[in-house]
Amino acid sequence: MKMAIVGAGAAGLTMSAGFAELGHTVRCVDGDSGKIAQLSQGIVPYREPGLESLVLRNFAAGRLSFGNDPSAVMNEAELLFIAVATPADERGDMSLAALWKVIDRIEAWSADDGRPRLIAIASTVPVGTAERAESRLRGRLPTSCAVEVVSIPEFMREGNAVRDFFEPARIVIGTATPEAADRLTQLHRRLPGPIIAVDRRSAELAKLAANACLAVKISFANEMAAFAEQVGADYPLVAQSLGLDPRIGPYFLEAGLGFGGSSMPRDSHALVRMADDAGAPQTLVEAAVRANAMLPLRMVRKLEAALSDPARRKVALLGLSCKPGTDDMRDAPSLRLIAELSRRHPGIVLTAYDPEAVAAARSVLPASVAICASAEEALCGADAAIVVTGWSEFRHIQADNFKSWMNRPIIMDGRNILDAESLNAQGVVCIGVGRLPSIPGPSSRRAGELAM
Repeated sequence: MKMAIVGAGAAGLTMSAGFAELGHTVRCVDGDSGKIAQLSQGIVPYREPGLESLVLRNFAAGRLSFGNDPSAVMNEAELLFIAVATPADERGDMSLAALWKVIDRIEAWSADDGRPRLIAIASTVPVGTAERAESRLRGRLPTSCAVEVVSIPEFMREGNAVRDFFEPARIVIGTATPEAADRLTQLHRRLPGPIIAVDRRSAELAKLAANACLAVKISFANEMAAFAEQVGADYPLVAQSLGLDPRIGPYFLEAGLGFGGSSMPRDSHALVRMADDAGAPQTLVEAAVRANAMLPLRMVRKLEAALSDPARRKVALLGLSCKPGTDDMRDAPSLRLIAELSRRHPGIVLTAYDPEAVAAARSVLPASVAICASAEEALCGADAAIVVTGWSEFRHIQADNFKSWMNRPIIMDGRNILDAESLNAQGVVCIGVGRLPSIPGPSSRRAGELAM
């Protein structure tokens, strides 16, 4: 099949290269001429495992090409995917400006086979967007240009997009006609995930509901972790028990600094606003969003309990990106944590290190945060450190490293990735989330009660 995909972001590019790998001829289009120039020169501007080799292989084979102008692609493409960004605006609503720009630039095509051309919206959008887009197109295109706008939301995760494309947990296809559902089902037959054919509104809501459900689960985990700290329980052990219950499952039960990134915060906020407008308030999702926003303050208070007068101290942040495996800084928990530390303790000295997000961090962090080239540099002379992103690199820092590099070896493990028991036994104060390991020595106080 000949297809075009508008949007050369990480998701759109993964879709383009993925469908090309399946044997289709794909034209990937984006209005960013600089990005298209890079891709046309074999430069993939994203840190996404496996994506670069996938793109280069299919580009070299001639199955994948790039361009800037989406206006005339329908003359050749049987199917057009729209995978443009729909970021949150200042009110928390999804901005559809990029999507409407694409819709409005689609030109009339030569009707040859009589079958409707399909336009599939892969972007996350408000419920009813596909219907609005179809009405908008039919209102200005000639009647000879039969068109159906469908919804095929993408569920790819940052840092795992290539694998998620080829091994999807499910494929949701929202259409208005059985004919379109059949054509799109055939397109996805070679992918192993179950195909769910639904109406367009249900497909649009399925994406929003998925991220909102995960947000609720993550916030539940963090609320339970806070409770565990107060009653002396070990939340990771509680989470292990919960995960073995088949009704709950083991995923997204880790406690930490909460969720961030480009999708989950945006989708949760947007769902709450849409539901309010529809007269069906989502109080549970709204509470999850509020709980997530409180996590940086909770971490700062734990730091205050462990370190006297933070305003006169140096604190190192290990990890900045929204999650391991990506350099994405969009709505990253590190941003909220830095803002909270700076607000409560204006004189605090902050250093930071991330294995992948150094360049991205420089453009969004305040100049007062010193971005370092290594964990050792960030930790050097620090009075405390906070593990913000769970990069595996940080697991390999030894107790002797913490003690020799830092002024005071106090570690707030915001992702529970360190061996707290071992570190505490070797003289490093390691305070996790939802667990309160005892400090070695004659004192019987909990680590969270220590002030140095």
